[in-house]
Amino acid sequence: MGLFVGGIFSALIAWIAASDAFAEGGLALLASAVFGLAAGLCIGALIAANFAMLAWEQSEHGEKVAERKEAHAAA
Repeated sequence: MGLFVGGIFSALIAWIAASDAFAEGGLALLASAVFGLAAGLCIGALIAANFAMLAWEQSEHGEKVAERKEAHAAA
């Protein structure tokens, strides 16, 4: 899910950066597209990492709850 959201965000940032340079064309358009893609990939990777960390924390919390339930059932 994080990769999907990060990819959409990356494409959106690249499009916004390139859309400003459409009138100029040429190297200005290329530079804007590359810069926008690089910025979008960085922010998209942060979003994907945030989703991964959230999923990891939730699975870790679920394991602790299951351990507590087992301990109470054994007592």
